[in-house]
Amino acid sequence: MENDNNVIRFFRRNFTSQLSKEDEKRIFTYFKRHKFEKKQLVFMSGDINTDHFFIENGLMRLFLIDKTGKEFNLLFANENQIIGDLITPEPTDFNLEAVEKTTAYSISERNFQELIQSLSLTHQSNPQNSLRRSYIKIQKRLVSILANTAEENYLEFRKTYPELIQRLPQYHIASYLGVSAEFLSKIIARTVKK
Repeated sequence: MENDNNVIRFFRRNFTSQLSKEDEKRIFTYFKRHKFEKKQLVFMSGDINTDHFFIENGLMRLFLIDKTGKEFNLLFANENQIIGDLITPEPTDFNLEAVEKTTAYSISERNFQELIQSLSLTHQSNPQNSLRRSYIKIQKRLVSILANTAEENYLEFRKTYPELIQRLPQYHIASYLGVSAEFLSKIIARTVKK
């Protein structure tokens, strides 16, 4: 792996800080490196996807397309984050796309579970913590959409993901917030005036 330290840092941060050189080598055998062009689909609704993607550099989005063809962004992932469909290996309802030119490492759910077992990770590094954080993030997002105004959600997005404000087209942010691009422009104008 060209920049394998990012993957190792991810494992140390999310699972255990104690990895031997043998553990590090084992981790690398489970990951496959990919390069995606801007706007390239990684998988689409209906595909049977079993992979999770660790982003080395770039930006990806997980989104749905409704029956009318309207897109709804659910998640964004940039450097040192993982993205994918947690319901593997069922046919997915989601689409995964590179928003920017992206380098990512994939690991299948089966290989991920096998790797976790082979590393004998302890309670401190419970592999469920990473999945649990993903579910918590999704639940918080759902509550925010239902309980907050669009302006409050935009301000929270701006506070939580300041780097994405510059990297994402405004229509992607609008879709993530569940508003039109025009309405988002009005929200931005109001927040600038405050």
